[in-house]
Amino acid sequence: AVDREAAREAVADLADRYGFDVDPDARIEDVSVGEQQRVEILKALYRGADTLILDEPTAVLTPQEVNELFEVLEELTAQGKTIIFITHKLGEAMRAADEISVLRDGRKVGTVAADATSQEELAELMVGREVLMDVDRGAAETGDVVASVSDVVVEDDRGVRAVDGVSFDVRGGEVFGIAGVDGN
Repeated sequence: AVDREAAREAVADLADRYGFDVDPDARIEDVSVGEQQRVEILKALYRGADTLILDEPTAVLTPQEVNELFEVLEELTAQGKTIIFITHKLGEAMRAADEISVLRDGRKVGTVAADATSQEELAELMVGREVLMDVDRGAAETGDVVASVSDVVVEDDRGVRAVDGVSFDVRGGEVFGIAGVDGN
């Protein structure tokens, strides 16, 4: 049998040592995606990992959670841990890394020091040619309304209103997106 109190203390000690904001008594299903990610990192550290491989770790995080993750990574590297950070986000690569290796078609095409490169240089390594980062575009031309939504209300499985009075029109030739933060 697992000594729950000893396990709880071990998790709390690890979280404290690495500066993680994790509640050792919380149920994983009740915490945010960012907290779930920190729990996974803690599990690896608990098992003695000195190297962490993080594949697109910011993909589902809010901007605040991204900042918190970078603080955690800084603390881990300050304590001698090695982080391999896989991302397509050039700014994040430059922020997270000391060195950046670029892969194209499954092969390494270059390694550069993060503080001695630019997003333009990284983009060029990624695609094999110069990339225009700022493109002048004219105003988008949209057509007639092709979908119209009015005053949508949705309750979640607990009967709590999750969508409250949302209305919008989508026009031909337009890209329309809806985004939300986990738990909202």
